[in-house]
Amino acid sequence: MTVGEKGKLTELQLDRRVRERLLASGTLSAGTIESHLAGLQDLEEHSEMVTVDQPALGASTHGSRVEPELDDEGSE
Repeated sequence: MTVGEKGKLTELQLDRRVRERLLASGTLSAGTIESHLAGLQDLEEHSEMVTVDQPALGASTHGSRVEPELDDEGSE
């Protein structure tokens, strides 16, 4: 497996879709990925929680949503 500069995996190789194809073809080994992931720093203490409204999953986490009132033709 050819890796990027200084033996690190490239961003393209780390993309989930590409990585799965490389694993399936045998071009990339699971051990290489595990080794890379084990070498990453834990930056959880520097992270910030971000809440995103996902209406397709059900109730909103940001309160109730106000729908616009539509006339008979579907216009506001």
